Amino acid sequence: MTGHQLAVGAVLRRGKDVLLISDPPDWALPGGAVEPGEPVLAKVSQEAGFASVLAERLLWVARYPAGGVEYEMLGFEVTGVGPHDGSGAWVPLEEAIDRLGRMWFAPIREPAVAYLTGRARVATHWAWADLNEPAVTYPHVSSA
Repeated sequence: MTGHQLAVGAVLRRGKDVLLISDPPDWALPGGAVEPGEPVLAKVSQEAGFASVLAERLLWVARYPAGGVEYEMLGFEVTGVGPHDGSGAWVPLEEAIDRLGRMWFAPIREPAVAYLTGRARVATHWAWADLNEPAVTYPHVSSA
């Protein structure tokens, strides 16, 4: 591996709806790679269309290799601050689970779907040594 990269993803809810961002051909939670010196949740605010967001709780930590880089992704439940600019799509929970479940990239798909379906507890650790293999989780996450 040539380096380390911090990434962040976030679950934002409005009633029974979840905010998703289009990442053609998939849908994803707002977030992405965090640049050195950048506030951890700045990318979430930008993609989610809020002036800022407040982290409510840590939902997961996912560690995985990709492109010669070792990633650590923090998944938070957040609340948007200020008016929403219309970015993304607010979709019902079941539809959000379905859209996220079709995403090709397991380190984004698996923690989000497991949390939203209630199969994973808050602060679950996900680790992939190889993206072609299933993740090791702690505590254990039941399969779908």
